[in-house]
Amino acid sequence: MQRKINWICLEPGSVVITSQSVDATFKPQFEQVILGKTVIRSTNLDDQLAKELMQCSKEINEFNTVIGNTMCTLDFYEGQARLDGAICLYVEEEKLQYLKAAYDAGVRNIEMESSVFAALCNLSGVRAAVVCVTLLNRLEGDQISSSHDVLVEYQQRPQKLVGHFIKKCLGKV
Repeated sequence: MQRKINWICLEPGSVVITSQSVDATFKPQFEQVILGKTVIRSTNLDDQLAKELMQCSKEINEFNTVIGNTMCTLDFYEGQARLDGAICLYVEEEKLQYLKAAYDAGVRNIEMESSVFAALCNLSGVRAAVVCVTLLNRLEGDQISSSHDVLVEYQQRPQKLVGHFIKKCLGKV
């Protein structure tokens, strides 16, 4: 799974290999209601696969790559501690405090899909990884300021990494 993401304390264009997807309280779980009952599933991803992807990034040596947690939220604005949405009932100081707590919990990026992906892969016994690219450092703001051309180049980075990994697995590298 490849994603474009908001980042915490990383330079835009950095690639994050997710070790686990965490919810907005920093727990590695996906909560789903099934038949009126709450079911909680693990969102840990394959550690060995993350290490293999990191090794591929070192081989490519074209962009900064880290392994870290991905915070998966239910929405783009309040759930991600943004100040630029139509509804915002907190102030910048609260936002920064929350994002720093997320960073201390190992969160390196934020998005909205990784938890269900990780939970379903775990449930199915499928070895999986999530690879994202940062678009901005959320401690510095909520708006993307990079040009279209730069963003296009950024979004190719996870593809380069995963492509290199696949070629390596097929013995083509």
